[in-house]
Amino acid sequence: MRPRNSRSNLALFFWMVVSAGLTGCATTPPSRSATPAIYELRDDYFRSFPEGPHNDRIKRGEVVKGMSLFEVLASWGVPDARVVKEDGNSERWIYVLQDDLSLDWVCYDYEFAGNSLVDWTTSRNVANGLPLDVPEQRRDALTLPDWASSNPRSGGR
Repeated sequence: MRPRNSRSNLALFFWMVVSAGLTGCATTPPSRSATPAIYELRDDYFRSFPEGPHNDRIKRGEVVKGMSLFEVLASWGVPDARVVKEDGNSERWIYVLQDDLSLDWVCYDYEFAGNSLVDWTTSRNVANGLPLDVPEQRRDALTLPDWASSNPRSGGR
């Protein structure tokens, strides 16, 4: 039996790291913590559809492609915004989840065709802990001190 050389060990290690990284990057469905209103919507859904195809996901507060409008409603509750297209056959539901401590937020924009979720986009805003709704703490309202905004090359030397 011949011992492995360092190059094959390195290749094996690299392959293990890459495969572990790809496994960790598998897309997980978005989920949301339930509120009393969402629990009530879920109870209504489960009474109407006790054998629904996505019941396990709804119980976990997850959203996946192929869910109906009612399934997404039962899973995440009433959207923060709803846009119905003129043809009446497609619409978008927008949910904004905000972290109360840091004021960071994530926006989920769900796109429905007919009665089925076909896709979504996610956008994130990092507020760095500043409450952006307070005018004196907005970035455009912050001013630098004189020593930080002066040009050292044009100084009096």
